[in-house]
Amino acid sequence: MSQICQLILIILFSTIYGCDKIDSNNIEPEIIYENNESGLYQDFLTPYYYSSNNESFRTEINKFIHFARLTEFQHPIEDSVAQMPSYSINRGFGDGIGPGGTAQHHPAIDLHIENGDTNVVMYAAYDGYIHTVRDAAKYRDYLSITKDIKDSLDNTIGKIVTIYGHIDLNLDSLDNRLLNGQFVNQGDIVSRHLYSGTLGGPHLHFEIRYYRPSNVGNEEYYGWSGGSITYTEPSAGSWSYGYWDPNTGYGFANPKNHKIE
Repeated sequence: MSQICQLILIILFSTIYGCDKIDSNNIEPEIIYENNESGLYQDFLTPYYYSSNNESFRTEINKFIHFARLTEFQHPIEDSVAQMPSYSINRGFGDGIGPGGTAQHHPAIDLHIENGDTNVVMYAAYDGYIHTVRDAAKYRDYLSITKDIKDSLDNTIGKIVTIYGHIDLNLDSLDNRLLNGQFVNQGDIVSRHLYSGTLGGPHLHFEIRYYRPSNVGNEEYYGWSGGSITYTEPSAGSWSYGYWDPNTGYGFANPKNHKIE
């Protein structure tokens, strides 16, 4: 049989039996994802992202950030008709030592409501599952909302975990707002009370974390105290609450990349 005939038979066989479609639905198109340094506003990422020559790991994080930033956030204190109380950001993302004296570059924004009001309605920034914690060392009471991030083929490539810190879960419980473990939709009310005794005055500490797919969302990593390495300086700090385990999490997201400011 001539080579031309063999080629014709191969083409016919592939067309009839779908061989030309093998893997076409399971392979993501080749995309060059921007690295974090070229993004809108720089995030604080795991030190390994900056120090490693492992390009596949950097690509993994860049891909995750690309899809994570596609998640549209609702402002945590803005309702469905764009009404919100007057507030100021007294400590922004990346700021240094705060009112509590912790030598940490701040991986969040602090929303101080006008006149120190503690009765503030807070909303889910996106769809996800609620986890609540009382008397945490850093935040006192907080809740977090976890959302899986998927790529264009619907594969889970990581998680967003957003923390609402310095709230008062005891007062929320008195309002019968017991949300631990529940799924909430974007815009649902998640809390109505800020804690009145927070250092620097009552405020919402709004923190966005990026996690690997395998991480369970443990909120007990805060910063990295592995030495005076300048490229991790924004997320570094020697302080008593812990250290950033470089094997846990992708990093902290700058809220401005999710249009929260």
